[in-house]
Amino acid sequence: MTGESSRLRSGLSRPWYFGTGMDSAIHAYTREEWGIGGSQPYGNYSVHTVTGLVTVTALMTLPALLAPVMLVIAVARLNPGVALLFLACTALFTGGWLLGLRALRKESKAGTLRRLKGLPKPRFTVTDDQARRWFEENPAGIPVTRENFPDSSHPFSGE
Repeated sequence: MTGESSRLRSGLSRPWYFGTGMDSAIHAYTREEWGIGGSQPYGNYSVHTVTGLVTVTALMTLPALLAPVMLVIAVARLNPGVALLFLACTALFTGGWLLGLRALRKESKAGTLRRLKGLPKPRFTVTDDQARRWFEENPAGIPVTRENFPDSSHPFSGE
């Protein structure tokens, strides 16, 4: 298997993401349970706390509302240069604001799912090799198979 197909498979369809909370225990999270987490195993968010995400989303609200208004004003005055600028601003600010709202909703749902299972909020991602060693030493109901640890570099029994 090539490195690219392995990365695509593990990033898109893997059953578990592994991370630690504030302690050294490694926990297995589904994609829905991870939320915004610490360091992201997927996605490209640079905000890792709910407080930070609320702050960024709140700061994006005013520009997201004003940019379309300024776009309409620029079009009404027949100023194409300013209209293009505010068209780009509308797309960027409104898109960022909507992305922030979506991430807040996902984090809210993830927090509920984690509480139901008693999982801590993930703070740091661990590699499949680190998680595999942990789950071999501390069995927790997750079978140590290639499907559950797709990026592990060590061979599994039967390979």
